[in-house]
Amino acid sequence: VQNPVRSSAQFGGSAMSTSDLDRALHASVLKREAAKEAEFRVARQKHEEEVRLGFGATDMTKAELKKLIDSDRRLYYRSEELNDKLFIQYKGWKELKNLEGWTGLKALYAECNAFDRISGLSLCRNLRSLFLQENCIKRIEGLEGCPLLWNLNLNNNFIERIEGLAHLRSLNTLTIQKNKIGFSGDVQDNKIWDPDVLPEVFVRMADLRVLYLKGNPCAKKIPNYRKGITAVCENLKYLDDRPVFPEDRRAAEAFNRGGLEEERAERRRIKEEESAKHERNMKAFQDMIENVRREKRERDSMREEDKYTNASDPVISTEQRMRQQVERWKEEHADEIKDDAREHAERCLSADDRTKDLETPRSGGEDVENVQSETNGLEEKECSKDNRKLVYEDIWDDKVL
Repeated sequence: VQNPVRSSAQFGGSAMSTSDLDRALHASVLKREAAKEAEFRVARQKHEEEVRLGFGATDMTKAELKKLIDSDRRLYYRSEELNDKLFIQYKGWKELKNLEGWTGLKALYAECNAFDRISGLSLCRNLRSLFLQENCIKRIEGLEGCPLLWNLNLNNNFIERIEGLAHLRSLNTLTIQKNKIGFSGDVQDNKIWDPDVLPEVFVRMADLRVLYLKGNPCAKKIPNYRKGITAVCENLKYLDDRPVFPEDRRAAEAFNRGGLEEERAERRRIKEEESAKHERNMKAFQDMIENVRREKRERDSMREEDKYTNASDPVISTEQRMRQQVERWKEEHADEIKDDAREHAERCLSADDRTKDLETPRSGGEDVENVQSETNGLEEKECSKDNRKLVYEDIWDDKVL
């Protein structure tokens, strides 16, 4: 009886030692697997980095910006704060950062990257134009440090709501086409449904000059779409596909005041004002012509009673003084304004005329001496008029006949 117990005790002791060994083996296996996993993770990260670098994508580090400055010394200054433009498009960068030293930046071209948010612009206080189209931006944020921003382009992103623009008092142009505004499933065109976007967003942008809102459902819900927007956006110069003229603004404001009848009356007033302006211009032109004619008649009548002529008048007018100055200058610079080609052409024409005169047959009463004397006279006399005809003119006349 004791042997089985002892054997079981011995078996129990051997079982305990076996479990300890299993735990030790398991721990060693886990350690080895962890080392393999860490090595695999490092290798995979290195491979992804090589692949990413192979596509030209790097991080937006200060070293990369320094390389960009050194790549074109004619475009960039060595000191970051002296540069007012920065071109970082098509870099494949994922985060907008390391712009602390670019305090004088006025235009940033950062389109066609992989930025998922707007950041790193807190010290770019002088930024005027920001181009972030064709990125992965989901929200309009990070522009609190750019109070002078004038032009903002956010086309082809993933923005679902227009926000973060209340502090941009100087914003002139906002381009935000082909986002996800109003409808998260459409990435081609915006789907702005709420017509309150006009009083809540666009009216508060006091310096808004250009607005493209066509193609959104809210355009059909805004009453009197073009007239309404023109009347409430005071500085708007271009709406959708055509400009906003001063006459259109006056008509829209009249329609907003009293409806269609007031608009028609305002358009009649505009037409009357244009007609009156045209008549004033024509009257001013006629008065100018009459004044010139009257002054000429007065000058002519005074000249008839005067004992001097225009050439002998001791009082030199402004026109005469200018004419004398021009003649004096021509005399002083005769060698400079001399046209050698024209003089040579005139000599050639004179020689041709003399040759033709010599070839003309003479009558029997004229002797050789008269011909020679006439020839000498022709050599001294310049030809005043050339009556020759070109060859093609003779041919044309023959064809006509």
